[in-house]
Amino acid sequence: MTEIRVASAGEHAEFDILRKLADGLPESYELFHSVDWTRAEPHRDSHGEFDIVVVNSAGDVALLEVKAGEVDMTGDGLFKQYGLQRKDVGRQASWQFRSLLQRLKAEGIDVRLLHCLVLPHYRIGDHGTVNYPRERIADAEDCRDMTGFIQRRLGAGRPDPNKERVCAFMLDRIRVQPDISALRGTLQRRVDEISGGLARWVPRINVVSGVIHVRATAGSGKTQLALALLRQSRVALKAASYVCFNRPLADQMRVFAPSDVEVSSFHQLCWEAAGRPRVSQDFEALAQRYLEEQQRAVPHLDVLVIDELQDMQAAWVQALISRVQENGRIYLLEDPEQCVYTDRVQIEISDAVMMTARENYRSPRKIVETINLLRLTEEPIAPCAPIAGVPPEFTVYSPAARNVAQATSDAVRRCIQSGYAPDDIVVLCWRGRGHSALLADDMLAEWKLRKFTGEYDEAGQPIYSDGELMIETVRRFKGQSAPAIVLTEVDFDRSDALWPQLLFVGLTRARMHVEVVISDTAVRALESRLTAM
Repeated sequence: MTEIRVASAGEHAEFDILRKLADGLPESYELFHSVDWTRAEPHRDSHGEFDIVVVNSAGDVALLEVKAGEVDMTGDGLFKQYGLQRKDVGRQASWQFRSLLQRLKAEGIDVRLLHCLVLPHYRIGDHGTVNYPRERIADAEDCRDMTGFIQRRLGAGRPDPNKERVCAFMLDRIRVQPDISALRGTLQRRVDEISGGLARWVPRINVVSGVIHVRATAGSGKTQLALALLRQSRVALKAASYVCFNRPLADQMRVFAPSDVEVSSFHQLCWEAAGRPRVSQDFEALAQRYLEEQQRAVPHLDVLVIDELQDMQAAWVQALISRVQENGRIYLLEDPEQCVYTDRVQIEISDAVMMTARENYRSPRKIVETINLLRLTEEPIAPCAPIAGVPPEFTVYSPAARNVAQATSDAVRRCIQSGYAPDDIVVLCWRGRGHSALLADDMLAEWKLRKFTGEYDEAGQPIYSDGELMIETVRRFKGQSAPAIVLTEVDFDRSDALWPQLLFVGLTRARMHVEVVISDTAVRALESRLTAM
């Protein structure tokens, strides 16, 4: 078995399972593995996973899905918490099982295929679940003898030429078209490594004013910088606050930031300061009340990070800055080309040291080249991602024919055919929640949609519907990303002043692949732009 570098406690447990099988199974068994590095830095919460495949002499296959750490067993199945999202383990495992089965059948390989769930840290007792019979689950007790667990269920098998076909399939087909989850993790680690420049050198800069203004494009490492500043503040026992405009971005940042550091959107901060009123939220009134209260407040922060400065209003920024003590540090992060509000103006702070970054390390290079071709930004973006990828796939729909749902579901299917699981895909709607036809539905073709309900729980956390395919608006998904993006309901004409910014935001949300479902009117506007160049 090849040597594997392991980075986290969870991955150590998974590697231990792999090593036990490699050492304990007879030589007649073949063992394959892949590594999914979802996070590069070991101090972050990580849910990287190994997929382990065991093949016996007959060519029969056991696919092991390892879930390290705690799981939640209910009458409906097994669930695991990944940050803010609670995922159905059975559904995830079923997806991988069906994917491998389809690929084997496509090659004309007919073998017995078992799917087992391995829970090295959880004792399940004698009961199975809705999705998994007990005999297909290896809990902490069973993991003491993983070799025996596999031999009892898969068996040695009689020698059969099928084994060579199965092994060739694993070595050839899977190597040629690698599992997307493994590629996604490796890519994320590589992106984190090469885009970490801002996080490494910006905190080292000392300026008399204490104000550093970072104007950097999408995918340049602003999120890593913000997290680095918050972690360094926590280590130094300094009072720090992170404030952005977009609520979903704040929710995501809260997962990775130190637990005792203030992380909030501006309007969420206003709501908290007002005592968390349970009546219908008038954000404008809450903001005005907050501005008035800050005039009397005593500064208490050592470090303030304001993200998405391009979406803020000057009065808000001034109120936030007033919270910082003398000799405190203020970091302003923005990308003006992601401003999607017509009433905003660029905010300049006197005595701030300005630095810029035009390198995109996250989006595949072909996507960035498309952005440059369409001149969606004032100056070209430098494509610096570790993968070339493919250009965005554009599909035209006609609003008059009302076929946007069909075109969108076809785009999702193309993502799935390329190897992306529904969990890897996010459907982004050009239209807002009140105007999107897709967001008004609970289903898209055969997929149940997971979407923001518009409501919050008592702790102020957003409530999402249960579903396997995430759907969101472009504006609410700013600051976030996903392996595969389906940007849909894209509809604008040349009179729409914000369409270049919205299209830029939508395209740069994709870490690996993007599909664009665009109206015939918008296509004509794009063609006109290209012709005018």
